[in-house]
Amino acid sequence: MKTPKHKRREPVSPVSLDALLSPQWAFVVQFRAVPEGRVYAAGRVEHLVSGRTTHFQSLQELTTYFEAELQTSEGL
Repeated sequence: MKTPKHKRREPVSPVSLDALLSPQWAFVVQFRAVPEGRVYAAGRVEHLVSGRTTHFQSLQELTTYFEAELQTSEGL
């Protein structure tokens, strides 16, 4: 049973969804966890269209990778 806070939304048009979710901007991000089970801001990221990957040691490195990759992808 739905509660009042779960309101039904109108479906998004597939045309506008495709325009917003370009595969050129699709990434897989894997985060490394420490033995205690806490999430650590390091891991690996892959750009799905190009297959380029890199490892990152901080969220700043991850952000820098995204910025560079998205600028490169704009030229595709």
